[in-house]
Amino acid sequence: MNVPDASYTNAIGAPMLLSYWKDPNFNPKERAFYYVRVIEIPTPRWTTYDAKIFHTKPPANCPTAIQDRAYTSPIWYTPAK
Repeated sequence: MNVPDASYTNAIGAPMLLSYWKDPNFNPKERAFYYVRVIEIPTPRWTTYDAKIFHTKPPANCPTAIQDRAYTSPIWYTPAK
């Protein structure tokens, strides 16, 4: 990330991920839920954008970047009765 320019490149990670996972503790008699959580690439924080626009330095007491997280909706499993 380029802090003075308030820019970043998307050169890390993969454009597409594919995975298979099997719960080693799965019990078909118990309820369960599963979800996926990912960490996004670091991007400039809003204060970093403001510093560039207003030609000032970013505040020293806060980070210049933010790294968001994303979560999927849960997948619920309910045993058959």
